[in-house]
Amino acid sequence: MMPPGKRILYFLFILSSLIACNPQTEKPLRVGTVPWAGYELLYLARDLRYYNNAQIQLKELASSTEVMHAFRQGQLDMVATTLDGALRMAQTQSDIKIILIFNISNGADKLMVEPTITSLKALKGKRVGVEQSGVGAYMMSQVLQLAGLDRKDITIIPTTVNQHSSLLTNQRVDAVISFDPVAYKLQQQGYINLFDSRQLPAPIVDVLVTRDSALTLQKKSIQQLLEGYWQARDYMAKNPQDAFIRIAPRLDISTEELELLYQQLILPEREHQQNIFNQQLKTIIESVAKMMIEVGLLEKKLDSRQLLIDETMDL
Repeated sequence: MMPPGKRILYFLFILSSLIACNPQTEKPLRVGTVPWAGYELLYLARDLRYYNNAQIQLKELASSTEVMHAFRQGQLDMVATTLDGALRMAQTQSDIKIILIFNISNGADKLMVEPTITSLKALKGKRVGVEQSGVGAYMMSQVLQLAGLDRKDITIIPTTVNQHSSLLTNQRVDAVISFDPVAYKLQQQGYINLFDSRQLPAPIVDVLVTRDSALTLQKKSIQQLLEGYWQARDYMAKNPQDAFIRIAPRLDISTEELELLYQQLILPEREHQQNIFNQQLKTIIESVAKMMIEVGLLEKKLDSRQLLIDETMDL
């Protein structure tokens, strides 16, 4: 019979051998998104089996508010969000980093209104549904500036994108800051696209955000996520119709509608993305942050370098 001391050493030796043989010692990477065409390449990569689904867990939530709350609570390791959302998080979380640009909105974010509202000035006295933790607050601030209205001239109704249709149908709001595919469906119901992201002075950019700790402790999983994303991006470029057939059911729209939606988004290719990171992102961050401070969406100036990953980091 083996002495107790030797049994313990033998057990520890077996355990360390098993750990050494297991290539996946990182905890699963939990990635939070909302339904949005710009994020769908992640799900296309999963559908095409570019990911180890046990290691990379995509979690779709109903609204940006829910995604941000889950990230702050430590229930997610990465989130897909708008740049203004990332800046608001950076005010209280100094350890977050932008590691991917999903898209630049080219008309996909919209102010949808009742047909009787024919100008931005006509919003005075109206009720507008706005998601305060998403791009809605940023869009709303710009709409008010361009309309020459103050915050007190309208009634803000806090809402999330999954509530937009019911709020308009039940006449609980007169307008909503929305985005496709929800905004596209509202257009089909007869609501009017009065203003969209093409008219904004600074771009709406969707990004992938994580923490410094994840970059260290889950680096292999993050590399797998990004590589799968770029494989899916290449697949869509070479096989657009099959990609649309796979993506459209998730957004509950037709492939024709999805194609129109992607025409309103700029999806940077790998080289374009690298150029943005190297030459433009710092300036874009500073421009958006300045505008957000001016309208009260940010409390203080942020150091843009705080959100940028180290150039020497191999992702």
